[in-house]
Parts: sequence; structure tokens; C-alpha cells
Amino acid sequence: MILCLVPMLAGCSADWFRQSADSQVLPLVRDRERKTTGYEAQVQVNPTAAPSVPKDAYAKIPQTPIASPMPSPLEIPQTTLPYEALGPPYPTVGWQTSEQIDRELGVGVVVSGIDENAYGPPVPQSLRRLFALFDALAYGTQHSRPYQNAMEDLYLSALDVTLQRHLFEPQPFGNVGLQYNSGDLSGTKYQSALNATSALGVKQNLPYGGQLTAKALVGFVDALSSNTEGGESAQVALSGSIPLLRGAGMVNLEPLIQSERTLVYQVRTFEQFRRQFAVDVARQYFNLLVLQQRVVNRRLNVSNLTALVERTQALFDAGRINFLEVQRSQQAVLDGEDSLSTALISYQNALDNFKILLGMPLSEDLDVMPVELDVTVPDTQRTDVVAIAQHYRLDLQTARDQIDDAKRQVEVAKNGLLPDLDVTANTQFGNDPTSPAKNLNNKVTTYSAGINLDLPLDRLTERNAYRAALISFDRAQRSFVDLNDSIAAEVRSDVRSIHSAQVSVDIQRRGIRLAERRLEYSLELLRRGTGNARDVTDAQTSLLTSQDSFSQARANLQVQVLEFLKDSGTIRIDPSAGSLGQALDRAAGQVPEERREMPMQVKLPGAGPARG
Repeated sequence: MILCLVPMLAGCSADWFRQSADSQVLPLVRDRERKTTGYEAQVQVNPTAAPSVPKDAYAKIPQTPIASPMPSPLEIPQTTLPYEALGPPYPTVGWQTSEQIDRELGVGVVVSGIDENAYGPPVPQSLRRLFALFDALAYGTQHSRPYQNAMEDLYLSALDVTLQRHLFEPQPFGNVGLQYNSGDLSGTKYQSALNATSALGVKQNLPYGGQLTAKALVGFVDALSSNTEGGESAQVALSGSIPLLRGAGMVNLEPLIQSERTLVYQVRTFEQFRRQFAVDVARQYFNLLVLQQRVVNRRLNVSNLTALVERTQALFDAGRINFLEVQRSQQAVLDGEDSLSTALISYQNALDNFKILLGMPLSEDLDVMPVELDVTVPDTQRTDVVAIAQHYRLDLQTARDQIDDAKRQVEVAKNGLLPDLDVTANTQFGNDPTSPAKNLNNKVTTYSAGINLDLPLDRLTERNAYRAALISFDRAQRSFVDLNDSIAAEVRSDVRSIHSAQVSVDIQRRGIRLAERRLEYSLELLRRGTGNARDVTDAQTSLLTSQDSFSQARANLQVQVLEFLKDSGTIRIDPSAGSLGQALDRAAGQVPEERREMPMQVKLPGAGPARG
């Protein structure tokens, strides 16, 4: 009779349970919408059918495409730049020293008395730490707090795998107990005894469901009164239970499979973090170079404006210009000093933020080394960058694998709708009641076997779990499509940004040359007495702006190339990938002592092998 009931009870298909959930949930949602908002928002959940689970979905280590080896995006050359201003040289044509002006005009000169050493970053010889980019990366991988958190997340994922594996290993157990018993016997006599028991055994969870247990039990009774008899007993038992429907098959391995796959996902997440960390450090480092360049530019600007004050004062004393021009040049010096002070504060604030990113104490003396960087822009016009990104992006691969996870979860929830049908068996033997515990006798062996069916009369919890698993499957598919489109948009945006940065670098370079000629012309007019200080200060400001914009545009180009490599999933930062990978290798230990320049060389790699 039981065997006849099983097919009938299992005949309630998973789709029937889904329809049952929809018939209760959707009216409930509409009712709450009317009572809460006054109208129905027409909530509709797609009636998704249970997907088939491919064999690859049960793989503990899903495959991950690996980008082909490529030159390091940043590498160390053999030459070293001096510690000086970046960018095109500052124009000196048209400027004259006070002695030259004095000889030409024969008049005294008013000197501002500006202390140039009071501005700009300190000289490198006085610093305890002078970091180039690779030094900063090496220090950050050792001390950054977010980097440490990311490593701990990876460790915790591996820790969970050890637990899930242990659950399918033989698990020993043992316990010892001592109990005192006493009671009234026939109202006049008492009996008392001391019972000692000990058990030792091992249990084994089976891969496809069920459990086997082997146990030895020994008991001793020590009589404490004449009304109780002492004795000892021993038993050895072997029992097992195997499910045939609910909880049977691959669903029993789901926690182990998921933990193994989650570890792979966390490895990908950690690798993405390292790539993002390298780009973040490079971005802040390049920004510091830009701010440092601005400080240097403004120092030169103040120096040149001070010379302008000397010139205008000399021309006024010679009667060639009015005193208003002297005042304008003096005001320009004050504005230049204020701009220099603001630039220096911005540099120091950015330096503090850089220390926080690297995990360095704020009290530590630090400065960044100004270096000249050459960038080789990848050829993005003749390469399908979107296809490359969709093939190599680690987070997209994880989203693709999570669709398989969602399929397995649907299968697990579907299995939970089945009835419980378990087969049990037990055998044990022990000693004869009249013999010591050590004298085991197999003649007193007992056997038992049975089958137990738990009718699925109440499966509301399981039904809801099944419907939720179907929704999670739909969400996993939508998340993959959404991430796939987002990655395509990111890479396309990176290509446009690289092109824009290249154009900006060329425009700002031409702007510097134009501002230089304008400054030379305005200085010549002022020398002849036909110009004014305002034209000179305006040209000086234009040159300063062009130099700042050139430094910023060049830094943006360098960062955009790194962003493109990161977003396309082709950047390699393993120890064998050149100086960049070596700087991020924690096993390397200490920050390099050598300080060198770093040109950027970037090539777009082709397809590489997949690693499983």
C-alpha cells in the first residue's frame, strides 16, 4: 500500500506548487497595495519553469578565462630624472635680471624680497620616505587596511570549505556519564546504585544522503545497598539511514559544492580588488604629481611676477609707464603667493589621503617622487574591446556561474517538495547478562530494518522556498545581462576617455606654446613702453593654466589606460607580470630602496587559456 502511495504523492508536480504559491501571493499583494496606496501597481512575477541543471553546474571549481601574458603596464627604465619641475620648460625669453635693468635704464630697482624656499614641497634629502609609484604599491599591499580586509574575506571563504568537507569525513564522538539512583522498595526498604556509562563511536555522512553510525556502549552498575545487584554490560551497534526521495542525490552535496564555488568567487573578488587597488594607488599618485607640479609652477610664477615688479618699478622710475602698472604687478605677486599657498595646502591634504590609502600613519614623513611617464596607448580601434572584456572580466564570469548556482538551488527546493522515504537498518551484539562486559558474544546479535514514509501533508514552507528559488533564478539571469551591458558600457566609455585624454594632451601642449609666445610678446611691448602690466599678468596666468591643464591631461591619460585594462579584465598583476606585479607581491617583503622613473607600456593582449 505504501508503495502505491509514493507515486501518487510524488505526482504533485513542482509546477503545481508554483501555481499554488502564485494563487495565494499575488492576490495578497494586490490587496495590500489597495489598502496601502489606494491603487494596484500590477505586480507580476514571471511563471518561470524549473530549469534543467547541466552537469557543469555541479563542478566545484568552475573555469575562469585567464588573459594571455602581456608586458607590464608600468615598468622601470634604466635612467633617472632629476628632482625638478615636470612639463615643458618655463619661458625665460624677455626676462631680465635687476642688474640688466639697472644697466639699461640707469635707475634703482625695488626688490620684493620673496623667500622661494618657503614654498613648494620639501627637498627630498630631508625626507625619511620618498616614494615612487611601485614603492607606494609595495607599501600598500603590506599595510593597507582594506587590503587586509580583502585577504581576510578570502580566508573566511576557505574556512567554510574546511567545515563542509569535514561534514563528509568520519566524525568520532564519545561521552562518559555517571548517575546515582535511589528509590523506595515496598515502603520499608531502599535500593541505591551508582551507574557509570561510556560510549565511543564514529559517524559518517554519506555523499548522496544518509548516515552510518558505529558505536560501542559500556555500562557499570555498582550496588550501594543489599537490595540492588551490581553488574556490567557492553554493546556494539552499527546503524544506518538512507533517504530515497527527499534529501537523496546531489542535493545532499549542495552545501559542499556551493562552498567550493564560493571560494572560487572570492578568489576572483580578491583579484579584482587587487587590480582596483593598483589603479586607485596609481590615480592618487598621479594626482599628487599634478598637485606637486602646480606647486612648482606657482613657485616659478611668483618668482617671475616678482621680476615683473622689478621691471615695472624700473620703467616707472624711467618715466616710461605710470605707477598703476607697478601696482598691478604688485597685486599680481600677492595673488600668486595666495595661489601658491592654496596649492601647497591641497598637495598636503592629498598626501594625507594617500597615506590613509596606503595604511601609513599620518605622522610619517612622506613625499612622492616626481617622475616622467611615457604612455603607450592600446590600439582600441582595431580590436573588439567589448568581446575581450566580456570574456575576461572576473565578475562577469562569477555572474555567469551564479546562474548555474541558481539552477541547482531550484533543484534543491524542488527536491524538498517530495515526501520523506527513508530506509533504516540496525544491528548490535553484546555480552551475556551473566558475563563480564569484555566477553562479547555474537550469539546475542540482533538485527532490524525498516522503511519510513513521511507523507507531505504540509509543504507550505517548502513550496515558498521553491517559488523563491525560481525568482532567484530569474534575478540571476537579469543580473548577468545587466552586468554584461554595464561592462560593455564601461569599456566603450574607457575607449572614448582615452581618445579624449589624447586630444586634451595635444591641445594643452599647443596651448603652452601659444601662451609662451603671448608672454614673450607682452613682455617685449612692456619693455618698449607700449604695453602694460595687465597684458603680462594675463599672459602669465594663461601660461600657468595651460601648464596645469597639461599636467592634468597627461595624468588623466595614464589613469585612463589603467582603467581600460582593469575594466577589460586584461591587466595582469601577478609577480611574473613585470615590476607592477612584483610591487603587489606581498612575498617580496620590503619596499624597494631604489628610486627610478617609470614609463608606461601597455599592449592589449589576445585570448588566453581557461583555468579550472
